[in-house]
Amino acid sequence: MIEAVKSALVANLEKIVGSEFVSTNPADLYIYSYDLTPAEPNWPDVVVLPQSIEELQAIISLANKEKVPVTPYIAGGNVGGLTIPLKGGITLDLKRMNRIIEVSETDMYALVEPGVTFGQIKAYLDKHHPTLMYTYAFSPPSTGVMANAIVQGLDNLSFRYGAASHWVSGLEVLLATGELVRIGSGAASKSWQAIVPFPELDGLFLGWQGTTGVITKMAVSLWPKPKHSTALSFMAMDLDGAYAILQAVIRTRIPDDLIGTSFALNKVSQLAYEHKKMSMYPAVYRTQEEPEFVITAEITGNTENELKAKVEAVKEAVREKCKGIKMMGPDTMPSTTAAFPMQALGVLSSGGGLMWVGSYGPMSAWLETIKKGCELQDKYDITRSCYTRIMNEGHFAGLRWMLPYDKEDPELVKRINDLCAEQLDLILEMGYMPYKTPVWAVRKLEERVGPDWLKLHRRVKEMLDPNNIFNPGRWGMPRE
Repeated sequence: MIEAVKSALVANLEKIVGSEFVSTNPADLYIYSYDLTPAEPNWPDVVVLPQSIEELQAIISLANKEKVPVTPYIAGGNVGGLTIPLKGGITLDLKRMNRIIEVSETDMYALVEPGVTFGQIKAYLDKHHPTLMYTYAFSPPSTGVMANAIVQGLDNLSFRYGAASHWVSGLEVLLATGELVRIGSGAASKSWQAIVPFPELDGLFLGWQGTTGVITKMAVSLWPKPKHSTALSFMAMDLDGAYAILQAVIRTRIPDDLIGTSFALNKVSQLAYEHKKMSMYPAVYRTQEEPEFVITAEITGNTENELKAKVEAVKEAVREKCKGIKMMGPDTMPSTTAAFPMQALGVLSSGGGLMWVGSYGPMSAWLETIKKGCELQDKYDITRSCYTRIMNEGHFAGLRWMLPYDKEDPELVKRINDLCAEQLDLILEMGYMPYKTPVWAVRKLEERVGPDWLKLHRRVKEMLDPNNIFNPGRWGMPRE
């Protein structure tokens, strides 16, 4: 950005929010220029932190008039490079807009601003609405509730309800023109209970990585908090056995959450706790006596008897449908639903880097996809690190390979990049679609979709953001 233009922009932003909430200090800009992934760093020209809708409208109107790129940002903890400002411009840090505006006990929703985190909403509900709960993501408590829904993330209730974007019951969105629109029941009433029966315009903004507008309010579903919980753990000696166990548990429709991880990932994580650093290369392998895959079903009940009945039903289903399958367990273990079981992430990113190829796809292709994905890790001498979460009662699955790495090791960075490139080709071939999609994966995906889909996608972007100011270079990228 030309220095004179930048100076004028900064001066106008300071008039809007105050000089203490605008920065061009390189030390501040650096924080917003990178994330955990190997994505190429890129610096914003200025960071601004608004606190009100009026300030936000003024910023967006200014940016649109001057055709300055705007990258929305909350915690920056993603693994897709989604908040790295590819074209510079303004990084719009929304953490000061962090009000929990409303919680409806009867309709079971919360209306939140962009800066509200998973930790914040949990603490608020525990104190003010102890019979209700929200979910938690596979990320630190500082993760934004709204951000996770926008990128269609997965959570500890995804087996029951699918991706987090499915739980959105209303939006308020700021368009590039400065117009503020509401979507769902909140557009016509004081209640935010549902998107339907309106046209489902939330799809113009959810999944778009902030390229079509800035969501200023979001209503998300809450659920009654069960009084009793436990977890069942099954250890399969091979991936065929893991698939059989998953299918047996899925058909019970009982768990709140159903996840699986490579045993080798758990093994290397334990070593990391001992040595305070994660090392995936060279690979750590399981012994013949150790399982290949660990499956955990989170189960809840309103009474102890209900919980016991659910546990026995899951055990019986596995016994009946998995005869002859080599496994260890099931073992009961404490449920993680009462807390954030994400302490491992600190160890996972101890080398400064964390990468994955994350995807959603059909259960029918799960076994072949996971086998081939793990074989690719063997090829690169990287520890098998698959993580899977069964979504929407088995209608699809989240599947990814966790890849913590040392950012200061260029050889390892190249190895991780090459592995991810091959895994992306694999999942696309198997019918799995990348989520939290980084730019390099977006370009690959665009090669596979139909040309009419691509034209429609770009028309939507151009309609909502004609000057291409919102997070440019990502979804809906106009032809250059």
